[in-house]
Amino acid sequence: MRSRDLIALILSNLHRTRGRVVLTGLGVVIGVAAVVTLISLGAGLQRQALRNLGSAATEIRITGGVQSAAVETLAGRTAPKILDGALLARIEALPGVAWVVAFEPVLASVDVEAGRQCERAVRVVGVEPETLVQVGLGIADGALALQRGQAVLGARVAERLGDAGKPGETLHLYLARFGEGGVLHERLERVEVSGILAPRGALYDFSIYIPQREALALNTWFLAQRRDPARQGYPDVLVKAADVQQAANVEGRLTAMGLNVFSDRQQAEQLGDYFAELQAFLGGIAAISLLAAAFSIANTMLMAVYERTREIGLMKAIGATNRDVTAVFLGEAGCIGLLGGVLGVALGLAVNGSINLLGGGAALVRQMYGSATSLRAFTPLWLPFFAVGFAVCVGLISGFYPARRAAAMTPLSALKLG
Repeated sequence: MRSRDLIALILSNLHRTRGRVVLTGLGVVIGVAAVVTLISLGAGLQRQALRNLGSAATEIRITGGVQSAAVETLAGRTAPKILDGALLARIEALPGVAWVVAFEPVLASVDVEAGRQCERAVRVVGVEPETLVQVGLGIADGALALQRGQAVLGARVAERLGDAGKPGETLHLYLARFGEGGVLHERLERVEVSGILAPRGALYDFSIYIPQREALALNTWFLAQRRDPARQGYPDVLVKAADVQQAANVEGRLTAMGLNVFSDRQQAEQLGDYFAELQAFLGGIAAISLLAAAFSIANTMLMAVYERTREIGLMKAIGATNRDVTAVFLGEAGCIGLLGGVLGVALGLAVNGSINLLGGGAALVRQMYGSATSLRAFTPLWLPFFAVGFAVCVGLISGFYPARRAAAMTPLSALKLG
């Protein structure tokens, strides 16, 4: 049988039983739409999570100093790695490193009061005024200035303080430490808000920045001894790779030096693995509905074989081969899968569009970063083609047994049954 005749016969048979084809195909439509929607939601969550990490793919953070991790072996024991001035110079000399900046976090727990607003245990960090510019932090309100007695607020800190955290307002920083004999010592610092940073990621958004000299003074008070970070080490250092291609190499060299390294690239890789598993899980759940559709197609095709036994006998009597008969029934099953797949993809894309339309105006998901973000679906380019192809495969597999049963009939028996 020629291909053109085969296609014409398949289309004619489908048109003749179009009511049954539509009802059978609805199961495929629903299953494919569920696959497209759920996988798109997983991909959308992945994009949102990666976007919340910030765009600083070349930034590598190192923790150490007074809070260093144990990494060096000394007399059979491990000693902490101190991020002192000499080590920072070695890091800056590494190939692929653009610059190195050190931060001086206030070691005491700091409560912030502004008007009637109060925030507990806020991260306060001392930096040099030019560091904020060097890191590439943008300003959303006010000025990027850090003179004596001034502070720049991270985006989420300012958001929580509301109007009391606007530029020109005064913040009260309350610190506490326990001295000898368990005596509680408290300290109050007043700072004026000079500016508010644009959102950049959790590391920056939940911090208050003050001049490094003032942070050193607070740490000296908290430790009850003079704080010299160039000798004693910095708790927090940021390394900037020259470009994205060299970031992994720089990170590997820092790890080889025994440093406690953290980067957005690492977290992005971990998130990528997690969301790949999530998409596979969601797709598997949606594929269960396609399993029900597969049984429906198999049942429809099997009934067609019983109803068309006389037709099968006539086809074989005039010279149709077992291969021709198999091709007819497989083609009909595959077409049902194809039709259901195309319509299912269209329905899934429509559902995704509705989710994006509704989710764009309302905060439905609050990420661990503390910012309200909308739930949005993202459809990868490969997904519609995969969904249609998968639906066709479901149709072909479902129609295999009925097609083989039809092909196994002899002309005489088929005509008798017909």
